[in-house]
Amino acid sequence: MAIEPIVEGVYEIGTRAVNSYIIDGDEGVTLVDTLVSGREGLIEESLKDLGRSLTDVTAILLTHSHMDHTGSAAAVKTASKATLYASEADTPAIEGAERSPMPPTAWYFTPMFWLSALFPHPPPAEVDRFVSEDIDELLPGDLRAIDTPGHTPGHTSYLLDRSGGVLFVGDAAIAAKDGRVKRGWNRSTPDVDGSLRHLAELTFEIAAFCHSKPIRTQASAAFRRFTETLS
Repeated sequence: MAIEPIVEGVYEIGTRAVNSYIIDGDEGVTLVDTLVSGREGLIEESLKDLGRSLTDVTAILLTHSHMDHTGSAAAVKTASKATLYASEADTPAIEGAERSPMPPTAWYFTPMFWLSALFPHPPPAEVDRFVSEDIDELLPGDLRAIDTPGHTPGHTSYLLDRSGGVLFVGDAAIAAKDGRVKRGWNRSTPDVDGSLRHLAELTFEIAAFCHSKPIRTQASAAFRRFTETLS
């Protein structure tokens, strides 16, 4: 599948079910999430379309520990020798010490949920550096971590200081086709709604989601409109 440009130097790798992102910079390539297991070939092909290769990947940022985001992390890390970043809370699941927690979803009784629960855990990947708003460490490419727990205990979004701000939302929310922000698979919990309110306090032009198309203009305003509906 062809990559889709978001802004200059930022590209979506999309499948029917999930997206990951390439950030191309002067000091190398950063990946945000890595799709499901076995998709390192798709990531490599996408990089080649940009004149890059897996060896140009210097950083892998994981939003959380679920298999559709961490699946190809171990393979890409092995091929690239990139530094892997994730939250401390989600690291045990990413490294294979425990199974990733189920999200606080509203569709526990649908067949698709239980089928997904039977999928094997992805190959473990060693996390090199923890990310958090409380950790004073510069991420690559003018990125900073935004703590957004709820979907998982250590779910993290990332804000790129480029083109008015690009927020990599992960699974903290999705976008409807009309550009409205929605919780997506998350039901209302204090953590989920608190994280959405936190994102609404930020300023960013574009929001890039893992399970929907991006909001390309006035994205932070869309988050604020949604949080105004919360009790």
